[in-house]
Amino acid sequence: YLEDEVKRFKSIYEKPKERDGRLKPILEPLFKNVHRSKLNDVKELDWLNNITTKCRESGIDFSERIMYAFHTGLKTSEWSPLIVLSGVSGTGKSELPRLYSRYGGLLFIPLSVQPNWDSTQSLFGYFNSVDNQFNATELIRALVQMQKENDSEYKDSLNDLMLLVLLDEMNLSYVELYFSDLLSKLETRRGQNSISLALDLGAGIEKFPINLTRNVLWTGTMNEDETTKTLSDKVLDRTNLLSFPRQKKFVRRVTPKLKEQNPYISTSLWNSWIDKKVKFEDEDIQKYKQTLEDINNYLSKVGRALGHRVWQSMENYMSNYPLIVDEYNKNDPNKKKIDKYLEIAFEDQLVQKVMPKMRGIETTGKSNTDCLTPISKIIRDNAPNIAEDFDLAKTVGHGVFVWSSSRYLEKPIE
Repeated sequence: YLEDEVKRFKSIYEKPKERDGRLKPILEPLFKNVHRSKLNDVKELDWLNNITTKCRESGIDFSERIMYAFHTGLKTSEWSPLIVLSGVSGTGKSELPRLYSRYGGLLFIPLSVQPNWDSTQSLFGYFNSVDNQFNATELIRALVQMQKENDSEYKDSLNDLMLLVLLDEMNLSYVELYFSDLLSKLETRRGQNSISLALDLGAGIEKFPINLTRNVLWTGTMNEDETTKTLSDKVLDRTNLLSFPRQKKFVRRVTPKLKEQNPYISTSLWNSWIDKKVKFEDEDIQKYKQTLEDINNYLSKVGRALGHRVWQSMENYMSNYPLIVDEYNKNDPNKKKIDKYLEIAFEDQLVQKVMPKMRGIETTGKSNTDCLTPISKIIRDNAPNIAEDFDLAKTVGHGVFVWSSSRYLEKPIE
């Protein structure tokens, strides 16, 4: 035993292994024997409705609004790189990404966040100077597999497929400690071809670049109780926070059997569903822009504010909402339907982007009269489906505003 330990520690002082040797654990592919049949030609709405149907047939029923909101949040990752699912434990927050990937044809990695995660090493791994090798995590091996091209030395590339990464119970630790740098990098990627992270392989060895490719999507779940941490404004600004409604009726699930997994979708098909340029004319969107500006004006009364990023993210979300895209793709789009879907998408974004910024505003005194009451009127006039949830948020927080329900998601779209 002592001889083995001596050999182990001697490696610190002896000539280090070559870079290729240190890269070997990182280049070990995570996904093996992937069946390469792909969906290359399917309409977005048909694909999305098929996921909803298969979830229901598997005993888990997600409303159309939840499915559309989750999907649109992933589509607009260029503006909000992370979509976080919050709500009561057991409402399907973790199941939604898993089944969305299974029936949508995406590769999937669930990561259980631990309370001791305190740096990006928790996500990617680290160079072990004692063993003289890189301790690679499953995530870093998958990221390499999603970015590399096949060549004579690497034959397991999956850069033509999509990957969804789930950070389960991500607020068990402070998100800023282990994910903040990556989140900033993902935002910096906007408008550029690629952005990379540099992995440290030890002293005197050239760092290894990890490209943050767009075929990797990021989501997380969070519970709110005495064991968890709150999300900072920095994280919230770069996030779509989708709150799950509390259950009114419990659904039986006689058997846990799932339906067969769908073929994988190609990166090119996914990209074809994304509108990188906002399609609206000024008159189409002015109503919603003015509504947000009015809300921002009243938020200033209590020292809160929204930045340009919030509106830009909201506008791109609305432009990529699948029902709006489908209507615009018709030869004769229905203006009334477009207006209705715009209202629905706008309501989604008010809840996901604005309501988290209002948490903690006092519901009495000048904060109520100068801020919450006028915003409540704006909501009733311009986003009526969320008015009930807004009023409830003013009463459940023991004197402060706390968004704790999402009954609007249970209302049918049609």
